[in-house]
Amino acid sequence: MRSSLLLFCFMFLAARGGAQDFQSWNEVDLTASWNKISIQLPMLVRVDSSLPNPQLAATGLTADFSLPWHLTVTGGYLFAVLPQRSLPVHVPLIAVSPSFRAHRFTFADRNRFEKLVGIPMSPVRYRNRALLDRPFGRDDRWHAFVDDEVFFDLSAAKWSQNRFQVGAGARVGRRCALDIYYLLRNVNSGAPVTHVVGVNLKIDLTKAKKGTP
Repeated sequence: MRSSLLLFCFMFLAARGGAQDFQSWNEVDLTASWNKISIQLPMLVRVDSSLPNPQLAATGLTADFSLPWHLTVTGGYLFAVLPQRSLPVHVPLIAVSPSFRAHRFTFADRNRFEKLVGIPMSPVRYRNRALLDRPFGRDDRWHAFVDDEVFFDLSAAKWSQNRFQVGAGARVGRRCALDIYYLLRNVNSGAPVTHVVGVNLKIDLTKAKKGTP
């Protein structure tokens, strides 16, 4: 009940933002795990309600390595295309994410560095995202989350944008999970605030062990 109410609230807020700059971000992630390594193949498209589309299309490959002391190290490469600018962008990245649990809450702090090869001057960005997640329901099928991410342009020595996000999701099958969220993006360049409704479908391709239903 509480999760359904949360979904309704942030979708209502997003609808009210439609008179401004409103976007839809849709993503499908294919994942697979082996020992302490998790591989992810993201595929995402962003569209704008008032502009020619798509605004962005991207894919790539990332790998998460679980370490002691509740640390996760991520390395990867993303390839993005901005069709309206005919601009391909190559994004090598690395991130370190400590996390901890308190009662039913999980807190994670992701520190990500990435280079935008293809954009003039190939800037390097630092992204810090603080995430709070809380599971609900039988077998923790549902969860709600909130996070805030700050982007800092290391090449220009200034922050470039902020993304605040709130959402909820659930496992919709043995191998699938679906998240829906509302995101508010502020850009330092003076561009209008962007309101986003996003959908993220995660599909686990890991082969089940024998005896697992």
